[in-house]
Amino acid sequence: MISNQAAPVLYHGVGDEDNLTVHVSDANSLLGTHLLEGDWADALDYLDTPEGEQDAYAKNDPLGLFNVGNKKLTVPKSKSGALFASLYVRAPFPLIQKICNISNDAEVCDLMYTLSVIPHEEQHRLEGTQQRKIPYRSRSWTSDEYNRILNLFLKECMKGYEAGRSASPLLEKCPSWIIPSAFVLTPLVMAAYNPDVPSTILQILCMLEPKAIGMDCKLFTVSTIPLIVAAASPVPPVTCPIDVRDEVKRNRWDKVKLLMNKDWFEQYTVQSISVNEVIGAALPSPPAIVLEQMKVACDEAMKRKEWELVRELLKQFDSMTGEELLTMGPIQTALAQHDRKVSTQLRKLEQKRSRDEWLHRNMGLVMYPVNILVDLIYTVIPQKHDVSLVSPMS
Repeated sequence: MISNQAAPVLYHGVGDEDNLTVHVSDANSLLGTHLLEGDWADALDYLDTPEGEQDAYAKNDPLGLFNVGNKKLTVPKSKSGALFASLYVRAPFPLIQKICNISNDAEVCDLMYTLSVIPHEEQHRLEGTQQRKIPYRSRSWTSDEYNRILNLFLKECMKGYEAGRSASPLLEKCPSWIIPSAFVLTPLVMAAYNPDVPSTILQILCMLEPKAIGMDCKLFTVSTIPLIVAAASPVPPVTCPIDVRDEVKRNRWDKVKLLMNKDWFEQYTVQSISVNEVIGAALPSPPAIVLEQMKVACDEAMKRKEWELVRELLKQFDSMTGEELLTMGPIQTALAQHDRKVSTQLRKLEQKRSRDEWLHRNMGLVMYPVNILVDLIYTVIPQKHDVSLVSPMS
């Protein structure tokens, strides 16, 4: 059996989302049984039969996720079909594609659900589980099939828009059954944050819907913009191989540069180009970032107190001369002032810690009423803290 939660993988720190909670005996169809047991070849063969096609069409809850008594279920009833079931068990790409072609009911939330999955994290959990067997969730998507699944759903969710929809599906916000309410994200922002989503997918999203590049979003309850979210994308822990970490950092920086090229992407619209010409094709190379774009990005980062992004942007200049010094010099000065302020605050905190230790060691119980009073003051009077999302990037 497989976890019956939506597995909001973008919400880091959760436990193992692959726990056994759905029994194979709960399956409501033969297709569901094949999916739960991981019989991928049998599932593909079954879809070639009339009964298999009917199971792919029907909203018959093949995995039994919606069985009576399942009070913890977060997935909406609308996702009771075979396509979502195949995503839920991380089925191989050929099986997902075949179900998608038969059912023809892919939605933008299928794209967003896929974007919420971080395959390398799931693989790490699988490797850390001893003797995991079917019917547990026993596999994660490879990098190649993950990319192919994303391209598939990009094409599928844009079909309605090509037919004359008034609003682009790529401007929709991810529903709370996929990621927690602490996040308010469009597909573009989810692609920017997810370290396993290649920068090419983000470029396609930018080309299909450049309006999303400038839309406000929310990450961990913090209001921000896609550029900051891309810079805040997590990196694997230091226990991972250095080449893996370097590749993730390179992909993250490519995403940051893409989102700095907002003006260039605005020349591409779904009205002027075919979706099929963008998805799965050789993508044009965006122009190199110019000085003015660097300044705009730094100004946005400083406004939002994201000093680590400012620091990384300034590192792109080995030395500044002439126009660069005139444009970026004030930003460099502001960063230096911020660093001095932080150093002063840290020094004061260390002095306070040492003083408190001395007082508790020498004053004993006299200090307890003082501590209670200070705690009360901090509770009644809100303290202002600058919240930043971007960690050191280099």
